[in-house]
Amino acid sequence: MTICSTGGGMHGMTMALPSGSWTHSFEEDADGIEVYRPTATFAFPPSRKGRKVLEFGVPAGAMAPGEATLTSMAPGPDDRPRAGPVTRLRPLGMGRYALGDAGGAQEVIDIVEATPDVLRLSRR
Repeated sequence: MTICSTGGGMHGMTMALPSGSWTHSFEEDADGIEVYRPTATFAFPPSRKGRKVLEFGVPAGAMAPGEATLTSMAPGPDDRPRAGPVTRLRPLGMGRYALGDAGGAQEVIDIVEATPDVLRLSRR
């Protein structure tokens, strides 16, 4: 799903919200930027601490451009991923998305880079 692009710069680089499953490649994190790689195709090195997974989707019946959902999964007590609740992503513009509905305090994610091979984001 393409929402916006940088309009120039590196070929294929966008700030668009990705789709599908992305796994945290924490070894590559730097300067407050979290790095995620495609779950199905990236060869992750072994890790004792487990890896978070983000699954981006489109809600059933979505009509407005940019409507999306996010499900976060984290390692459970037996190391198998445990899914958290499905969260609505509200586009705020320029690659920024609020998690949840309009009421109350919200976490905001900024898509710094999104290509088929890497997703870089920061959280506010």
